[in-house]
Amino acid sequence: MVDIERIVTLDELMDRVPEELVRDAESRRIEEESETFRESNENNMSKEPSKAKRIREYLDKHPGARNKDAVESLGAYGVTAADVANVKSHQKRTEGSARKGASSTKTKSESTSSTALTSNGPTLNWKELEAGVAFVKAAGSVQRAQHLLIIIDQIKDC
Repeated sequence: MVDIERIVTLDELMDRVPEELVRDAESRRIEEESETFRESNENNMSKEPSKAKRIREYLDKHPGARNKDAVESLGAYGVTAADVANVKSHQKRTEGSARKGASSTKTKSESTSSTALTSNGPTLNWKELEAGVAFVKAAGSVQRAQHLLIIIDQIKDC
């Protein structure tokens, strides 16, 4: 039996998070993004092709290749399964938008995933919320946690 008093919506949970934690997480995210930007600028100075370019070239030459095959071939360049999944996902999005043409103009709210919360939102039990909070803490931020879930979903589909 479900204890209705213990069920909390995600909005209620977010209202309980102290402002200090939110600001701290946001500042860490901004620092990580600026560090990543600096690193990418330094890496772009080299004349070697990027991981993404190597992956795209490999996939063009081997259209039926699995992520594992690409990682085995390009592992010497530091390519991971997540890198391959990201490139494939990006290619699917760009191919999909090219096929749809200019007639497809979705707003951000129309293009949200099927798991997006509505005002009525799904309810979760306390253990699920605790597990979700632990996952976000381990990932470092909500954005990174979402990114990891996307990658896991892509790997699962392979």
